[in-house]
Amino acid sequence: MDVVVIYLTGIKQYPVIHGLLQRSHFKCHPEHYINQNKVSIMAEDSEAFDSKREQKQNAEMEKVKQFLTEEEVKSEYYMEMTVKLQSAQAKRIFRRTFDHIQTQMTAATLLTRKFGLRELSDENVNKITESIKQLSAEMNRDLEQANHLFNDIGLKNSAVTDDSVDLNIKITCPEGMAFMNLIRQLDNLTMKLKTLWMAGEIPLSHSEDRSHAWQVRIFKTADAIRALGQQAYI
Repeated sequence: MDVVVIYLTGIKQYPVIHGLLQRSHFKCHPEHYINQNKVSIMAEDSEAFDSKREQKQNAEMEKVKQFLTEEEVKSEYYMEMTVKLQSAQAKRIFRRTFDHIQTQMTAATLLTRKFGLRELSDENVNKITESIKQLSAEMNRDLEQANHLFNDIGLKNSAVTDDSVDLNIKITCPEGMAFMNLIRQLDNLTMKLKTLWMAGEIPLSHSEDRSHAWQVRIFKTADAIRALGQQAYI
């Protein structure tokens, strides 16, 4: 009988925001996802898990929106923009997190301030900003390595795909813009890694492992931000 072990990353630590923001919790080891037959099953790709996760997130977001749609705490400003995403990883993160996370960000920052909790609002802004900034800086090191290889072999452009999507989004807070830029950064890195694989510079396993590792870390960051949003209206 095959025995499959699935690690649901970031779930047990979900309420502990400081723990999730520590670098050690973001480390991803391939062996964590291997069962006895060496078949990798990623928790984020489990359909049953995704269904329960999305149902829970939808319920949470509706609670927050009940606050945000009331006149005294309503966020009345937004900025429209169009974002193009190519990689499956970036599109998956956007689909599963962006609307939820931006709502939770609004709750953690604007809602707390409108309730007179200025210090808590400032603290939440700093936590969210620093977690995204740290992750972006670390991902940028992978981008720099990829760009170095591009220059060494004379590549000018990254690979493209016919499955790219143009997304019309609304930005309601600077933290939302920062998170969207993080998704775009992953998209850029993933396409560069695919290009280097097609050019024969890196193995396919390296391309896929690096993209997946960053995807997991972004999901963990999203969980930490979601916890802050929940605390704002509990």
